[in-house]
Amino acid sequence: MKKIKEALLRKESSINKVQYDKEWFYSIKDMADYLNEDLTGVEYIHLPMVRDGVTFTVKCATWEDIQRILQKEPLQEFKGSILKNKTVPKGNK
Repeated sequence: MKKIKEALLRKESSINKVQYDKEWFYSIKDMADYLNEDLTGVEYIHLPMVRDGVTFTVKCATWEDIQRILQKEPLQEFKGSILKNKTVPKGNK
C-alpha cells in the first residue's frame, strides 16, 4: 500500500471527492484504482457527485474507513478458519 496522507488525496484530481457535514468522502472506485487495492469490504454511503455537469450517486467512504480495511492483517481470516476446524484428539486410557 502507498504511504499517503489525506491532504494529498484532496489535491489529487483523479479521485472524485465531496465534503459532506465537514468531512471528506472519496469515491471508492477511484480510491481502489489510485491505491491499486481491493476495497470491497469498505463501509460506504451513497452521495451525489457532479462530474462534467452531470450529477451521479456514488459509493463513498471516509479516509479513515478506507484505512481500516487496508490495515487488516492479510491472513487474519485464514488463521481463524484453521483454529475453528481443528479438533482435539482424544487420549488413550
